[in-house]
Amino acid sequence: MTVLILLSFGYKINEGIRISVTNVRSDRGTVLVSLFKDGVGFPDNPEKAVKRIKLSLSSNKAEVLFTNLTAGTYAVAILHDENNDQKLNKNILGIPKEGFGFSNNVMGTFGPPSFTKASFQHQQGQLTQVTIRTKYF
Repeated sequence: MTVLILLSFGYKINEGIRISVTNVRSDRGTVLVSLFKDGVGFPDNPEKAVKRIKLSLSSNKAEVLFTNLTAGTYAVAILHDENNDQKLNKNILGIPKEGFGFSNNVMGTFGPPSFTKASFQHQQGQLTQVTIRTKYF
């Protein structure tokens, strides 16, 4: 019923940035998704992200649609927060113990990738699909 009402007023349900997180090793914990614009805070300062959300997992995946976004250059960082402490846990050598990922499925050499490598363009009023495959060490 709600969808019909929204459609009757001309609201576009399929516009924004849809982020699909795949390859999550379990449904334990949550996935933290941070959407950054123009490189500000990427990827280590999620409080500077333009949108953030904590997602529940179902069948080892999660999905979110961020709406009301202006056109521009964006990048996404995700964390499979298995113990729900809202941070990336690492071992004594600094290697991540939890899953993570970035838009364009890029990796950095020793640390996270640059914003430039993870970035993509979004046009206002369009649907931009981003699929991130979670990585584990």
